[in-house]
Amino acid sequence: MKENLSPYPKKYRKSQQRLKTKKKRLSRKKKGSKRWLKALLSVAKQHKKVADKRKDFHFKTVNELLSKAEVIAHENLNIKGQALTRLSKSINDAGWGQFLTILTVKAENAGQKTIAVNPKNTSQNCSNCGKKVPKKLNIRTHSCPHCGIAIDRDMNAAINIKNRAVGHSVLKARGVRRGTGTAKRKAHTIPQG
Repeated sequence: MKENLSPYPKKYRKSQQRLKTKKKRLSRKKKGSKRWLKALLSVAKQHKKVADKRKDFHFKTVNELLSKAEVIAHENLNIKGQALTRLSKSINDAGWGQFLTILTVKAENAGQKTIAVNPKNTSQNCSNCGKKVPKKLNIRTHSCPHCGIAIDRDMNAAINIKNRAVGHSVLKARGVRRGTGTAKRKAHTIPQG
């Protein structure tokens, strides 16, 4: 189920004004000059600072998730496609792709499992009765007219994701590490059709 983790820190949005100022300074310099190179380096350092803070947040969040569960299910989203929508800045700022990559690799190294499930209608279908209850993105509460349940939209989606992940095979030990005698388990991402 969905845990109450801290929301992503929006590092890019917070540093946007500083980046804008640095880029403006860069544009005023003569291309190829020493001052232009210095301004270019300043812009690059600011981008790296934002990227490093985002990556640090991802690692801390992944470690927290892996300490709480053996199996982690998530939606198998088309991140590149969604990054072309009006939500692109938020999606890129959150770094969904990087987060899922870190999650999968760290889970594999820890002998835990990640399961990617089909995202179709996870927030539209009722987690209690299974009937579809269409709603726009701005409606944050799931109220089912069929069974009467009323819960947070994200909690409803989390329950649906968990239920879709429940039929997958249990993680089995594969191979043995040389010299240690301990079994190495691998995590697998299992996409839904």
